Amino acid sequence: MLYSYKAKKGPIQVVEGDVDAVSQEDAVAKLEGMGLTPIRVFVKGYVPREPKLGRPRTESRAPAAAHKDASRPLSRAVLLSSFTRVKSRDVDTFTRQMASLIKASVSVLGSLTLISQQTESKPLKSVVGDLEREVRNGKMLSEAMEKYPDIFDNLYLSMVRSGEKGGVLEETLSRLAIHREREQEIRRKIQAAMAYPALMVIVGIGTIFVMLTFFLPKLVGLFENMRQTLPLPTRILISLSNFMAGNWYWIAIAAVLVFSIFGRIKSGSKKKLMLDIIKLHVPFIKTFVLNAEIAKFTKTLGLLLASGIPIHDSLKFSTDTLDNDVLKDSLYRVGHEIITEGSTLRDSLHRIDVFPKFAANMIAVGEQGGKLEGALAEVSAVYEREVDQAIKIATALLEPILILVVGAVVGFMVFAMLMPIFNIGIMGG
Repeated sequence: MLYSYKAKKGPIQVVEGDVDAVSQEDAVAKLEGMGLTPIRVFVKGYVPREPKLGRPRTESRAPAAAHKDASRPLSRAVLLSSFTRVKSRDVDTFTRQMASLIKASVSVLGSLTLISQQTESKPLKSVVGDLEREVRNGKMLSEAMEKYPDIFDNLYLSMVRSGEKGGVLEETLSRLAIHREREQEIRRKIQAAMAYPALMVIVGIGTIFVMLTFFLPKLVGLFENMRQTLPLPTRILISLSNFMAGNWYWIAIAAVLVFSIFGRIKSGSKKKLMLDIIKLHVPFIKTFVLNAEIAKFTKTLGLLLASGIPIHDSLKFSTDTLDNDVLKDSLYRVGHEIITEGSTLRDSLHRIDVFPKFAANMIAVGEQGGKLEGALAEVSAVYEREVDQAIKIATALLEPILILVVGAVVGFMVFAMLMPIFNIGIMGG
């Protein structure tokens, strides 16, 4: 049977035509598969008085009202999703699935429908369901994603928008998925490298705190009846133990306050800026922080430029991904100089003191030769290898160093407690 239709193609363009289908639902499905959003679908030669989107003319108003009411819980789910954190891993999976489905010639609307039906994450399911409705109503995917800035940042939106304009959305999403997965891999390596040392520090400090505060005061009575002067290490240990036993609750409160203050440092604040300045002046930390930030910046910048995004926008979005405010402020000035003064990227980068000269020279060579994206990819690869090497070295060194430190502290405590006993034995002999 032949059906006439009126549908949206993108947010503005409206198209009309005919489609051969066995039923109205089949006609709607075929139109959605063509990337169109149906406005009205009806048997050719019959013009409905009140066109309904994808709905048979035999339906009454009561079912339509019921359908409208049934959509309300879904809207509440979307509202709830704004208060529920969508995991970065789920966004990575969503990006990879969208790229695969679009590459397999599935429309954007059809891809969103399939992902919404299959995803197990409730927050992401609500978000994808809302994206599906927005696209069905004629919006572009990037426009629908703008409602969720906490999930889809400026980098994500810019790449999706560029892919839509260039007709290469599947390729852009694939690049974006690879980029996000690589960032997650580096982040997991750093977390894994720091997990065991952090655990050792917490357990070591906790053990020493409990021993000094609760156990040692009970042993101090052994030395009260001694008629000899206690050794200096023993006196130091007893004084420290008495102080902690009498003020342990204040120490605990101070520790919680310090953790709260430093755990809530926001980007752009003076505290964050001061902390980032300190990071760039500690020898080993400076190298690691710069290498990680340069690798992230160059990789993101190359990805955006390869997607056809202008240099000034690419610089801004790449800089937004950085964590160190000192380097971030310097690179913001680079973008400002390029826009307002017409400066080249290589000249502006050479004026940044904290930006490594090797990276600036590599970028300059690529810019002069018209191969900036390739040069950025090479710089990113070099500094990512440096980061991997630093993680391996840190993992190999931190564990024995922490064992030695904790062992030395515990050894001092044991030595200080045994010295008076040794002295008694020597005097008795």
